[in-house]
Amino acid sequence: MLSNVRPWAAVVAGISWAALTLYLLWQCANASVFVGEYSFLRLMAGPGYLVAEQLKTLPADQREARMETLRARFQYPVHLVNIDDIELPPEALIMLRHQQPAQNSDEDITYFPLDGDTLIQFGPMWGTAEVKDLLQFPVYWITACVAALPVLLLLWLGLRARSRRLNDLEALDACIGTLARTPNAMLPAMSKEWTPLLQTLQQHAQDITAMGERHREVSQAVSHELRTPLARMRFALTLMGKSEDPVTRTRLQERLLTDVEELEALVRASLAFARMAGAPSDLQHEPIRIREWLHQEFALLDGHHRRLSLETDPTDLELIGDRALLHLIVRNLLSNAITYARDQVCVSAAYHGQHHLVLHVDDDGPGVVAENREKIFEPFVRLAMGGDEPGGFGLGLALARRATQWHRGELSVARSPLGGARLSLILPLRPL
Repeated sequence: MLSNVRPWAAVVAGISWAALTLYLLWQCANASVFVGEYSFLRLMAGPGYLVAEQLKTLPADQREARMETLRARFQYPVHLVNIDDIELPPEALIMLRHQQPAQNSDEDITYFPLDGDTLIQFGPMWGTAEVKDLLQFPVYWITACVAALPVLLLLWLGLRARSRRLNDLEALDACIGTLARTPNAMLPAMSKEWTPLLQTLQQHAQDITAMGERHREVSQAVSHELRTPLARMRFALTLMGKSEDPVTRTRLQERLLTDVEELEALVRASLAFARMAGAPSDLQHEPIRIREWLHQEFALLDGHHRRLSLETDPTDLELIGDRALLHLIVRNLLSNAITYARDQVCVSAAYHGQHHLVLHVDDDGPGVVAENREKIFEPFVRLAMGGDEPGGFGLGLALARRATQWHRGELSVARSPLGGARLSLILPLRPL
């Protein structure tokens, strides 16, 4: 606990404690000469009486000379004063009239009556203790040493905390440099207060590295995919420049248009995949009736000759989710199933536990072998199925899985009861 005290706080506390200690020592020095008023008056009654007895028998003009001789025997001032020249409280005047010593208002001067007009003044009695006087007493040295222990302890703790903080900052600076080069590097041993920061920095470094890998992966894949259509286009343009046959030129133009469309499709798919690199922050959750929504998705599929069937249990199955994100997922799952199905695609939906829904997309195609079931979700991975040449760009299922993750769901592939592939989508019924 003490190690977490800020260095400047420890220094301030130490200085404050030292000032308080010195103040208390000074107060002790001043208080050490204090005597209660009543005891002091009793103490001064004897010297006052003796001095008065010495002076009363002398004429007035000889009293001052005698006082000069007596003054040498006292350690404090002694004078003769006229009662009319001083100001005394009423109770002091009463005591003097009764031949008793009295004090002034400040209680630092004592008066003893000599006659009706003259008083013997003792004092001022108290003075502020001097440093040289204090240093003569060992008790003050001992008190000062004992009082200084907390000061030294706080200063030591402050310097230790400052040294540890500087070491932690140096280690943190070195760790940040290491994480920038190697995000998975082992974190250094530091104070517990720095652990959350280091873990967050490491997570950010890993995220940035993963993002860079994804962009590098996309860039390499896109550049690879661009080579084939660009080469065909370059070859077609060369032939067009050499050929005068209208039929040949028309065929080459059609081929060029096909390659342009392929390039446009590749660019659209790559941009869609790049946009999915980060989690969307504006998901619009709304109630979606599964059966009605899937029928709408079926209606958007054109140009295929597969039998589509739908089963939902119960028929009023519903979830709350983002319609655009779910459309992206299901559209790619259906497109993949239609591409590889021989004749039939079956979609089924049901509850999966109490808080989730499962959606199966089954086809009767060649299926996916076990060792390739994770590869098909990687971007730009196209696997030959049933001896057919792979089509598309290998981004559909990668987009579907990434969108599923943003929707807090799971997407996997297994063997279908129809003999082909079964793509299983598990989604929460309510936003998490």
